[in-house]
Amino acid sequence: MLKILLSLLILGVSISYGQNKVKWVLDFDKNRSTLQLKGEIENGWHLYSSMTPVEAGPIPVEVETKKSKGFRTKGEFVEKYDAVKYFDVNFDSDVFIFEQNYLAEQNIKLKKDCSANITVTYMVCNEEMCLPPIDEVLSIKLNTK
Repeated sequence: MLKILLSLLILGVSISYGQNKVKWVLDFDKNRSTLQLKGEIENGWHLYSSMTPVEAGPIPVEVETKKSKGFRTKGEFVEKYDAVKYFDVNFDSDVFIFEQNYLAEQNIKLKKDCSANITVTYMVCNEEMCLPPIDEVLSIKLNTK
């Protein structure tokens, strides 16, 4: 019985691990004092823009920056690419999506060397199915020099 449960657990973890359709990178543009969140979206999948109405159904991208004594945020993350308006058959609704790439930026005022930590909440779909919402935590070291 224990072997069966262990096998099911490993299978579930393997399936979940293989379902990550976006590769995220957090960068810092020191010249502009800007955090940059970049996402590379797997072919055939799309990510929902923060412009997607909540009542449409899918979970749009949401980025939360953890507070730090080392920097102060100046506003929220702002999507830098234009989202495409799209009729999503999964939700029978008009939504705004990104395919292939995603970029959002947040201006900060860096006070001292520290780490920036963000949580990205997002959902991806293709023409046939959607994956459950995912929370991904990203970190980057910030240096004043």
